[in-house]
Amino acid sequence: MLDVALILIAACSWIAAALLSLNPRSDERWSRWLGIIGSILASASAVHVLASGAISRLEFPFWRGAARLEMDGLSAAFLLPLHLVAGLGVVYGKAYWPLNLPKGAGRSLRFQYGLLVAAMSMLFVARHGLLFLLAWELMAISAFLLIATDHETPEVRRASWVYLVSTHTGTALLTAMVILLAHRNGGLLWLPLPAGNSPGLDAWILLLAIAGFSFKAGLLPLHFWLPSAHASAPSHVSAILSAVMLKTGIYGILRVSALLPSIPWGFGSALLALGALSAVYGVGNALAQRDYKRLLAYSSIENLGIIAMGVGLGLSGRANHDPWLVALGFGGAIFHVWNHAIFKSLLFFGAGSILHATGTRDMEALGGLASRMPRTALLMFPAVLAVSALPPFNAFLSEWFLYRGIFSSLTRGYPWSAAMALVALAFTGGLAAAAFAKFYGILFLGSPRSPVAEHAHDPPRAMLLPMAALACLSLGTGLAGVLLLPCLDRVVAVVAPGSAAMLALGLRADMRLLVGAEALLLVCGLLAFLWWRRSGSSPMSEGPRPPTWDCGYAVAVPRAEYSGSSFSDAWAPLQLGLKARIRPITAIFPNPAVFRSEFRDVVGEMILGPRMERLAVRLLRFRGLQPGYLSIYILYVLLALLGAFLWMFLRGRLLG
Repeated sequence: MLDVALILIAACSWIAAALLSLNPRSDERWSRWLGIIGSILASASAVHVLASGAISRLEFPFWRGAARLEMDGLSAAFLLPLHLVAGLGVVYGKAYWPLNLPKGAGRSLRFQYGLLVAAMSMLFVARHGLLFLLAWELMAISAFLLIATDHETPEVRRASWVYLVSTHTGTALLTAMVILLAHRNGGLLWLPLPAGNSPGLDAWILLLAIAGFSFKAGLLPLHFWLPSAHASAPSHVSAILSAVMLKTGIYGILRVSALLPSIPWGFGSALLALGALSAVYGVGNALAQRDYKRLLAYSSIENLGIIAMGVGLGLSGRANHDPWLVALGFGGAIFHVWNHAIFKSLLFFGAGSILHATGTRDMEALGGLASRMPRTALLMFPAVLAVSALPPFNAFLSEWFLYRGIFSSLTRGYPWSAAMALVALAFTGGLAAAAFAKFYGILFLGSPRSPVAEHAHDPPRAMLLPMAALACLSLGTGLAGVLLLPCLDRVVAVVAPGSAAMLALGLRADMRLLVGAEALLLVCGLLAFLWWRRSGSSPMSEGPRPPTWDCGYAVAVPRAEYSGSSFSDAWAPLQLGLKARIRPITAIFPNPAVFRSEFRDVVGEMILGPRMERLAVRLLRFRGLQPGYLSIYILYVLLALLGAFLWMFLRGRLLG
């Protein structure tokens, strides 16, 4: 009970911090420290549960019955990144988005931020259908208001409303899922379902869960709200949305599937294929972006697709009673949940530092930031290597888990889905490396391409310290990943009840060799760097250096550098929504050549967008039903009550 009590105290602490931030007379430090203390308590509780495997419960009366809050390994696996990112985000936001902004924007953001963290904390421990939906709705509304922080901009207003409509569509599906679960279990408590003669009902429950939670996870084709929402939100809000809120969709799929006595055949392969498509689509679109926050948002779609691939492997293992595939799939998915939370938060914090210094999200207007923002460039470099799944950083290990699972599934009778996932995962890794070579190179290398880049500077210490902590974690998790295997085993035991602890036994020796090779690679890299620094300052290299032969061009102008579009031109066939307009040179004395490019999301903006707009126009015909008269609304209520009474009367007659 102690661990659940700590989560309740942490949630109350965040709510108190949110309320205190609304008071103009209160000291900002009290609100900030309340949130940090809440995150420390929740993180300590999560670490204890992951290290010991303990389960903590609290039951209380609620809604004509009993409700339960429960802290187990799966809850702890998601609470830990939530409170890590939330606590660091409060420190980061002190300088990035202070409370004393005009029109109350700073206080409103801090209030909604606290509510979001409290709602997700309760979501991860709720074991009651109605409590879960209440926490889910509070999370959705607070995230909507956070996305709409800069609501005076039309683009931001549109992004926030698209998010709200999509998340409520998913909530409608989840409400139907909760109703079916209550019917199957005889109550709203989320308890393991007994084995019975209702495989069709179990299949419907799992189908509704995957469909409803995929809206939040941003899996293809339900991702359309995500790029604009993450690009429009303040950067430390984008960090918690990407690092944690998207993962609530993964958590929901895992939690509901763990309640089922067995997994219907085919669901694992379908989710594996859906994750593979989402990963390739996300990274392909990331390559086409010139807005660096939208690039990071599409990268989140890619990484959620990778996590979904792991969940699909685990579900396939449960359906076929294959414990090794269960361990590799679910273990790899949870490990990537942790790793993605670390490096993607660091990337969004770094993006916020760049936006804070330059005021633009356009990569083509920047360049040369490494010499003007050296600390930011240094701290973001580990995240760029991690998101590209390069050793010795953390994402390399979690993707190695998934490769092991896919190769195992190829030899266990799942050829088509495993082969598709293998190609997609390898393809995604290569494209991610290209996308973030573009991201880092265009932003930090070369020469400044505009005055805002020329006058950029490193952010204050309050923004750099959270980035430094995440950079150290990204490296430390990659080098100490073998120590996390017992914790992952405890999480897998919750997701797949009855499964044995196989990761620590089956992967310990391999991971020790892998981590040893990573450490050797890191040491060699550091030695090479020190040698380069020393050779650059040796006596033989002192004095003026002759200029490099440059064919008569002594000073390169910024316009002669590679742009982001030219860098990713080699992958143009994969960027389906990118349209380029070129006026080529056609004469001896030509007019200036012109190149323009425009990106539109194929699924979100070219297929779903026009259809949704036509549906909205048709629905506007019903706005005459809202004339603004109270008497009309009372009539609607009476008609609804009459319809309910008639339905109950006819149902009673038919059942009688």
